[in-house]
Amino acid sequence: MAKFRFRLEAALRLAERSLEEQQRLLAQEIQKHFSLQKACQDQERVWRFALQDQEEACRTSPQDLGLWQSFTQKQIELLRYIAEEVAQQEKVVTQQRQRLLEAHQDTEKLKKLKEKQRAVFNLKEQRREQAVLDEAGQIMFGRRSSL
Repeated sequence: MAKFRFRLEAALRLAERSLEEQQRLLAQEIQKHFSLQKACQDQERVWRFALQDQEEACRTSPQDLGLWQSFTQKQIELLRYIAEEVAQQEKVVTQQRQRLLEAHQDTEKLKKLKEKQRAVFNLKEQRREQAVLDEAGQIMFGRRSSL
């Protein structure tokens, strides 16, 4: 019996490698997004504490109020900057998910094509074997009738 050979085996292997790479990249981007979210939460806590200390300075030490206002303003600016990074990273994660989906679809297309071609090959091979058996039977039957 002949062996099945998929002409696009190299393309399938490349697609599978690409899929693995896209999965790895998505995991990295999700990890980066998680880290940025944590940094944003941490910065929000720092800003809230600064805001509380600014309010306390209003009540207890007005001479320090300017310093607290400046510090609080810098903290809110930093919070906004990190929040913007989180939003940008969400877009990156979404784009990476799309690339992963496309790589998965490409891989699946090639796998399905391979299976279809294997099924066609197997059917042809079975027909060929049946034809050989039929021919052998006719030869055998033909010899018996002439005996």
